[in-house]
Amino acid sequence: MAGRSQDRSLREELTCAICCELFSEPVMLDCMHHFCKGCIQGYWDSCARIPSCPQCRREFPSRAFRTHYLLAGLVEKVRLCGSAQHQQKMQKHLEDALQARQKEMENFLQRKRVVQEEICGLTKVSGELNFKIRAEFARLHQILEEEERAVLAELGKKEEQSLARLHGHVGQLEEGMAVLQRDIEHVEQTLGKMEEVSLLEVESLDIRPSVRVETQPALDLQHYRDSHSGPLQYIFWRQMLRSICPAPAPLTFDPESAHPNLIFSRDLTAVTERNRAQPVPSSPRRFRQCVKLCPENGYWTLRLRNRTEYWATATPWVRLTPHHPLQKVGVFLDCEEGTVAFFNAGDMSHLFTFHQVSAERYCPFFSTCFSDGRDNMEPMRLCHLAL
Repeated sequence: MAGRSQDRSLREELTCAICCELFSEPVMLDCMHHFCKGCIQGYWDSCARIPSCPQCRREFPSRAFRTHYLLAGLVEKVRLCGSAQHQQKMQKHLEDALQARQKEMENFLQRKRVVQEEICGLTKVSGELNFKIRAEFARLHQILEEEERAVLAELGKKEEQSLARLHGHVGQLEEGMAVLQRDIEHVEQTLGKMEEVSLLEVESLDIRPSVRVETQPALDLQHYRDSHSGPLQYIFWRQMLRSICPAPAPLTFDPESAHPNLIFSRDLTAVTERNRAQPVPSSPRRFRQCVKLCPENGYWTLRLRNRTEYWATATPWVRLTPHHPLQKVGVFLDCEEGTVAFFNAGDMSHLFTFHQVSAERYCPFFSTCFSDGRDNMEPMRLCHLAL
């Protein structure tokens, strides 16, 4: 393996050329070769001649060398790595590293499975939404196509009736023109032979019109155009609204269940809180105390807190972050699906949807909370969608 080959090469680099062992107190000669301190001293002692390098044979004027501390430290590390204790320590380190990597791998596999399940879920939900959206738009297309066919059929019928009347008038005029043409030719013939025609014959000619065609009223094209144009988009928009199922319910506030401090408009579509309670009839349905708003108690609501915080009172509460402060809120209850969805009625952006909503009877619930003195005196209003 590459690791053992590198270790072997490093040990060779750190081996003394005299004793063939790892350096012991390594020193460096002026020729840059390294030896053990004891080995080079013994080599020089055994030589009666001038000191020289055992490797390159370079001679030196004296027995001078420099201790190589960095190399000594490296040799000690290599020697330590070769010890049994170090091998055990390295093995334990590698085993721990392997175990950590295996746990990390298992974690990654688990997370991958979760993401793959999310991919499957997303694909399934997207498919269901795709089918639902296509069905909704198919219904809208059907309504528009039916309206288009009806309007075009009516236009074609009116055009056919008008054309039939006009063509009939043209036919009458052509018949009258043919009669007049015959009379003109007869009169011209008579004028051409005045010398041969008797005075009695001329006087017998009837110079009055020989045919009468009733004058028809002129076709008012502008009226015809105006009666079949108009605000078509608005007209069909209102007709499409009538086809919405379920149709938006025109709600009104219920004075019987309202808190005594609330004042309603005459049409029961606006409510304002007052500081003092009003005299109201006693009713077991009347709200007099604060209620705990949570799905477990049958309340699926949105709340505004601290003037800027919007919350869905799920369990636990969910903080909402609409793009703009809410002025109108739309509520859609789907009893078949068991959901209550809230929307920003200004741009129809989704706010929150409660699921697993079920009850024998559903009642809209509203709370003015507190009007904060004069800072929140604007009434709460129920907005009806005019169809």
